Amino acid sequence: MFARRFVKFGCSLSIIAVVALTYRVHAQTSSLQEFYQSLVQNPSSPPAYENLRKVTGQIETLRPEEIIKALPAIFAALTHKDNTVSGYADSALFSIALRPDSAELLRGHVDAVGYELTSPAPERRAAALVILGTLKPVPPPEVVPIFLAFLKRTDADAQAQGSGAIFELVHIAPENPEVIAALRDFLSRPLDNKSRREALVAVGKATVKDAQIVAMMIASLDDPDMGVRISAAQALSGMGQQALQQASPVLQRLANDPNQPADVRTAVRDALQKLHPPQR
Repeated sequence: MFARRFVKFGCSLSIIAVVALTYRVHAQTSSLQEFYQSLVQNPSSPPAYENLRKVTGQIETLRPEEIIKALPAIFAALTHKDNTVSGYADSALFSIALRPDSAELLRGHVDAVGYELTSPAPERRAAALVILGTLKPVPPPEVVPIFLAFLKRTDADAQAQGSGAIFELVHIAPENPEVIAALRDFLSRPLDNKSRREALVAVGKATVKDAQIVAMMIASLDDPDMGVRISAAQALSGMGQQALQQASPVLQRLANDPNQPADVRTAVRDALQKLHPPQR
């Protein structure tokens, strides 16, 4: 009798424990929608970063309808004046962007993400560039005018991050006449050395075939700044054989110039090796 009662009592305890554990897990792991609704309602007490990771970590396996249901709360957080709240929204949107159906999920919200490029905070602008450029299977056509508008800005903040827009545009629409015109315009500006180096690297892709842009890259091989010369050589290495053939005379001259720093000569020799790969 005692034994039977003990077993029965033990089973009851096990059931109670499972129910309690299930309740606790459910309480700790709120839905995506609930998490961001609570965040917007209580911005002064945001959840711990670990909780953010748990919630956004679920995004890749959520059903599309669950994400769609949560989007109003996420975008309410994105436009919140508190930087932590908006930053948490960026985390969710980036996790969504990594999904194979993200372009469809966020198609109606591209402009809202793009509006973040007007933010005075560089991290917000950077997040918008990455989120829009990551949309899968490919970013929708609507992102191109957003990136172009950002690239055409001439204020220092936008120019400092212009390479991010260039990187996305040369992957998404390298043959678009408006994109080519915007790249020419950006490279012709009196940029600071850091911005010019980053722009050259971003342009240096085999998808870029425009003759005027290639000529501007070649001209950068004679830039007064050593870092710009190195970046130009590295970028041309990625632009294919035709660009390297056009650049060959300048590359040869620099490779044989004893007055050039060793790092410059190494970069141009590496580029020449791409043009004339060693025979096996």
